[in-house]
Amino acid sequence: MATKSLMSVEEYLHTSFDGCDCEYVDGEIVERNMGELGHSTIQYELMRLLGLLAASLGLQIKPEIRIRIGSSRYRIPDIGVWLPGDIGKRIPTVPPFLAIEILSPEDRWPRMHTKIQEYLGYGVEWIWVIDPEERAAWCFNQGNATGTRSETLRTENPVIEIPLSQVLDSEAESR
Repeated sequence: MATKSLMSVEEYLHTSFDGCDCEYVDGEIVERNMGELGHSTIQYELMRLLGLLAASLGLQIKPEIRIRIGSSRYRIPDIGVWLPGDIGKRIPTVPPFLAIEILSPEDRWPRMHTKIQEYLGYGVEWIWVIDPEERAAWCFNQGNATGTRSETLRTENPVIEIPLSQVLDSEAESR
């Protein structure tokens, strides 16, 4: 699951990894669990649905992009969503409005909880965590760091609402 290999931030930022990109946590390269078909289908469906709102809300939707959480931490959400405006050049310099994580079978809640707290500490307004195996989702935000299990993926200001069933039904159809 996680391979520990020490390197500097500069090395990390100039390294291409085999397979999916890796996260960087205090000098260690942390492999991300690669999604399977269900994970990929959910990611696609969320990007499609958010894409329908992109023009009217000015959303900038970026899959699997490095986010600098701190001087020695870079995380990679499955999807990052920014509101209108300049988000930076190579790597965003502002927190996303929404970070979306889709659990893979190997993901564990303690590790995910750490990422959620880091996202919130960095200033991410909303975080959605979707568990395809449990067919469940949780919404976290700056006012609710412990999260709420929800049947609707939602944000406020701007309001985004996506029924979880709409996302999970597309995943079920792909099986």
